[in-house]
Amino acid sequence: MTMSAENVARAQEMREQGMYYQDIADTLGVSYGAIQYNLTPGAKERKGVYREANREKARRYSSEYHYANKETCNAASRAYHSAHIDESKASCRAYYAATRKERRAYNAAHLPEDAARSAARRAMKAGWLLGATAAQKAEIDEIYRKAKEEPNIRCYLCGEKVPLGSRHVDHVRALANGGAHRASNLGVTCASCNLEKGSKTLEEMGLLL
Repeated sequence: MTMSAENVARAQEMREQGMYYQDIADTLGVSYGAIQYNLTPGAKERKGVYREANREKARRYSSEYHYANKETCNAASRAYHSAHIDESKASCRAYYAATRKERRAYNAAHLPEDAARSAARRAMKAGWLLGATAAQKAEIDEIYRKAKEEPNIRCYLCGEKVPLGSRHVDHVRALANGGAHRASNLGVTCASCNLEKGSKTLEEMGLLL
């Protein structure tokens, strides 16, 4: 349902010119529902009220729908992600710039919890390393070395080149979700993709069937 401010403005102009919702959707390459949601007066408010009153029902429906239509949903997500990489990154950067003060205040108020999570993460990585062979440790070290030193590295999520100093090494399947601290579960990302991904799976991001 989310559309950029530019696309919403374009949709409003087309609607004022007498175009039907479906024609606007086809022109902008978005769903009919997205146009209806963004142009119909009161739609956002009504949806917000409904979601608040039926949060668990909506979450369950969304999960069941995705499971039943996994191939279609993932294909649509991959197509959207590929077509809107720059827009997604710009949106992410704008969000983090706009919420910097709030995030700093939140972080300052939750230092003990953050410290506990960081300690737990370090412990999980250490646990994996305890059982790793010398060859496995060397493979892990090589990925971190490449991320730090190699001149031409692309983000494994968006495919864009990532400059030195701006690279993250991501656990493809998050440690918190049972992922391993092994070379086969590590990938180099740009900062914006890593922040967007968080602990989501590639399937949840629409990048893997």
